[in-house]
Amino acid sequence: MADTDKGAPEKQALDTGGQKVSDRNTALRLFIGGVLDMSWQLAIVVLVPIIGGYELDKHFHTSPDLIIIGFVVAMLGTFVVIKRMFLEYSNVSVKQVREDREKKQQK
Repeated sequence: MADTDKGAPEKQALDTGGQKVSDRNTALRLFIGGVLDMSWQLAIVVLVPIIGGYELDKHFHTSPDLIIIGFVVAMLGTFVVIKRMFLEYSNVSVKQVREDREKKQQK
């Protein structure tokens, strides 16, 4: 869709997880919100298991066994957070693509 003014940039509707966004500033705010949401989740998922493993190693004198276990748990948690955020903020799902193809083939 082009504006009627000469030289005016085209505005495109962006699809963000079911929400139609027609303003780039709104899309930017959604992106920054998603990044901030993911950052605190990653901080917790990484720091808690590693620090917990360190403290438990000090208590039980089992260094570095529990730190290594905490690190592995942190890596798995990081993967889960990133995957969940990607699925939440991805624009087009596989199911939507299939439905769109079927509709085009029926026409």
